[in-house]
Amino acid sequence: MKKNLNIETADSWCWGNSPDSCAKYGRLYTWDAAIMACPAGWKLPDTADWNRLVMAAGGSSTAGKALKSKSGWRDNDGKSGNGTDDFGFSALPGGSRSSSGSFYGGGGIGGDWWTATEFGGVYAYYWLMNYDYDGVFFDSGSNNYKSNGFSVRCVEE
Repeated sequence: MKKNLNIETADSWCWGNSPDSCAKYGRLYTWDAAIMACPAGWKLPDTADWNRLVMAAGGSSTAGKALKSKSGWRDNDGKSGNGTDDFGFSALPGGSRSSSGSFYGGGGIGGDWWTATEFGGVYAYYWLMNYDYDGVFFDSGSNNYKSNGFSVRCVEE
């Protein structure tokens, strides 16, 4: 998909509880909601799907620049945080929501995207991009609670 999923489901939110955020960035989903949210014929990408995208976009240290949208990202010390959108992915900084209900990373700062790959029962992997870095981070830490709210991109099955 060329933009973040914006289908209202249980356990999905607009960043900052603002409908304008959903219109611009899509919704934030728990991992369980994300698994079920993709339309028929589509699926939540696993880590292998994300790895292929990141490698095609130049590798993890530079892929963020190629995948981020050309506008919408905050500037960093006078340097644009926007990308070149070389692949039509148009990543926007949709932020995230913690399981406690706090919102992070909005306002042009960053975006987090779920993978379908889970670990340890209560965790799942995700990828993130920030305004102040041209790369893409793969987060494999133990703070990846499935109850957090992250953006979703679906891929065709």
